[in-house]
Amino acid sequence: MSTERTKILNMLVEGKITVEEAEKLLDAIGEMPDNNVGTAFQPEKKGIPKYLRVIVDDRDSKTGKPERVNIRVPIQLLRAGLKLTSLIPDHARDKMHAALNEKGVNLDLNDFKPESLDGIIEALQDLTVDIDGEDEKVRIFCE
Repeated sequence: MSTERTKILNMLVEGKITVEEAEKLLDAIGEMPDNNVGTAFQPEKKGIPKYLRVIVDDRDSKTGKPERVNIRVPIQLLRAGLKLTSLIPDHARDKMHAALNEKGVNLDLNDFKPESLDGIIEALQDLTVDIDGEDEKVRIFCE
């Protein structure tokens, strides 16, 4: 993902720009030439991802038998979860935020807005994590 695209998506997540403004900016940079290649860059239209997929292939440490975990989480679950956060009482939210901060996780549910979720979902379509270990393999991606 280009730095310009990342900056635009970060501004969207932070609420500095609207979804419509982000779309206009992303469209504008999508038609600009790529400085590394020198030709016009046309982003591939992949469509909106529908699932977050996590696949883990491992071997049981005691028996040596192969184990496989295959999780497919609907992206719509993110939307529903964001709506449900509005039902959490303020005092419970504050306690959760404090507990997460104690563990070094700076996550505040008050910062998540429905408008920013579209930008996050768009950014997820470029997500791919591949981890290859000696006996295990982990893949995280959107489809």
